[in-house]
Amino acid sequence: MKGPIRLCSWNVTSLIPWLEPSRDFGAHVTALGAPHILCLQEVRVRPGDADAVARMRDRLPGYRCEFSLCNDPRNVKFRGGRAYGVATYTHDSLGTVVGATPAWDREGRVHVTALPDHGLAVVNLYAVNGTSKPYLDPDSGEPRGDRHAYKQRFQEQVFDLAGELRANASVILAGDWNVSRSALDVTPRLRTEEPHATARAKLNDRLAKDGWIDVLRHREPEARRYTWFGRTRTGALDAARVDYIVVSPDLLPRVIDASILDRREQRPGTDHAPLSLAIAR
Repeated sequence: MKGPIRLCSWNVTSLIPWLEPSRDFGAHVTALGAPHILCLQEVRVRPGDADAVARMRDRLPGYRCEFSLCNDPRNVKFRGGRAYGVATYTHDSLGTVVGATPAWDREGRVHVTALPDHGLAVVNLYAVNGTSKPYLDPDSGEPRGDRHAYKQRFQEQVFDLAGELRANASVILAGDWNVSRSALDVTPRLRTEEPHATARAKLNDRLAKDGWIDVLRHREPEARRYTWFGRTRTGALDAARVDYIVVSPDLLPRVIDASILDRREQRPGTDHAPLSLAIAR
């Protein structure tokens, strides 16, 4: 695989159906541009399901699979613990791959893939969707506020981690952020009530303070483009841009293309559209 390095990020809303032999996952990945790096969110594979984990590892020949899966029985009991989880596939042509998951991620929301041959570090993330449900310390079981507060802590931890990575590499953060950044990113309306407004303000402030570039917004400042698609009770479109790719400023000159793959046939089985990024080597 030559030419620009291509990355695709996609909230697949369960990888399990794609692990069936009858589904040609490789063909669909090719249709998404045959990316060198594929970041998937919400794979919904439990770490104890050995067969599913093995099939996930082997699902794309020619790619290496790294992942972070949910291992937090105190906070994640629904779906029998089959929730969240991120997986990153990197093509063998990229050379050396070093994968890591931060110790503070117990819900399978963050995986870092370092590509030293290319001076890159890719953070695949599935951010917290804040709710009023209590959040329990995964080790002690003690209450630590609600999941709105946990969402804001998670955002800060991701940016702190990414800042550390910038000391040695150009950094890409790709995934489902579960926050719409502005009124341009939603229809019919932006949620301005608390605590959503504070979570949004903190995210935008950290992006600006640290110099991170929201690639699509940088390239299309006034575009109304969405990555999540639903319907209101009246049948009207209810959509939001909650998935985005953010890069460190030193990487911006290498960006060749960035887009949302929002045709319906490009997002089977999920209400999220994939994202694509191409950067010069």
